[in-house]
Amino acid sequence: MDTDSYHSRMLTISIWIAGLATAGFMVADIITKPPVTWLTLMPVYCLAVFALLHSMSFLGPRRALWFLTVGLLVSFAAEYLGTNFGAIFGSHWFARARDLRLEMGVMLPGRVPLGIVLTWYGMLYIAFLVSTYLVRSRPSNTSAFTAVPLATGLLMAFWQLTAGPMAVVRGTMGFARSGFYHGIPLSSFIGWFATAMFVILFFQTIEPAAADTDRFLKNPRTGSLAFIMFGLTLVYPIVMCFRMKLFGAAWLGVVVLLLVMLTFAIRGRSLVPVARMNKAMNPTS
Repeated sequence: MDTDSYHSRMLTISIWIAGLATAGFMVADIITKPPVTWLTLMPVYCLAVFALLHSMSFLGPRRALWFLTVGLLVSFAAEYLGTNFGAIFGSHWFARARDLRLEMGVMLPGRVPLGIVLTWYGMLYIAFLVSTYLVRSRPSNTSAFTAVPLATGLLMAFWQLTAGPMAVVRGTMGFARSGFYHGIPLSSFIGWFATAMFVILFFQTIEPAAADTDRFLKNPRTGSLAFIMFGLTLVYPIVMCFRMKLFGAAWLGVVVLLLVMLTFAIRGRSLVPVARMNKAMNPTS
C-alpha cells in the first residue's frame, strides 16, 4: 500500500472546523426561510475547504493538488458548455445569467458561478472516497479502476435527485426546456453521471494508487469523516425538499439514503475487493 499521506494536529483541527462549519450552515439554511443567498453558498464553500484539507491529509498533498486541479477544470468546462451551448446537461442555464437581480456569488468566465464549480469539487471528492470504500478498490485490481468512476457517477446522479429540484425551486438553476422531473431533463442526470465518471477516471489515470481501500484501514478516523460528510450532503437536500413541499423528490432521496446505508452495512462485513469476490464466486473462471 502507498502511504503518501500527511498528518498534523493543525490540519486535523482545520478539517474538523471546516466539517462543522459545513454542517452548521446546512442547519442554518434549513431553519431559516429560503432563499438566503449567503446561507445557500456558505455550505458549498465550506465543503470545498473540507475536501481540500481532508484530501491533503488522506491522499497526500500531491494527490490533493491533482484532484483539485482536475475537479475544478473539468467541472468548469462541463458547466461552461452546459450554460452557454446547452451541451451535456440539456439547455442548462443558471438564474444569474437570466436575472441579474439574483445574487449567485462570484461569476467565472462564461457566466458560470464559482459556487457550482466548488460544489462539483467538494461532492466529487467525498463521492470518490465513498465509492473507493464500497468497491473495495485496490490499485492492483483492474476491475476496480473502472468500478470506482462508475460508482462515483451514480452517487452524483442520485444526489441530484434531491439537490436538483431544490436548486430549481430556489431559482439558482433552470433549463431552457422544462424536463420531466421537477423541470429537470433526463440529459441533466446523464451529464452529472458522465462528467463525474470522466473526472475520476482522469484523476485515476494520473494517480492510479489513489483509489485504495487500505487507506481507510490505515486512517479509519479521517476516512470516517468523509462518510459523515457524504451522509450530511444527502440528508440536507432531502430535508430542504420536504420543506419546499417537493415530497416526491424528498421521498426518493430517502430511498437513496437508505440504499446507501444498506450498502455500507453489507460492504462493512467484508474487506475483500470486488475482483476477488467475483473470483471466489466463480473459482473455475
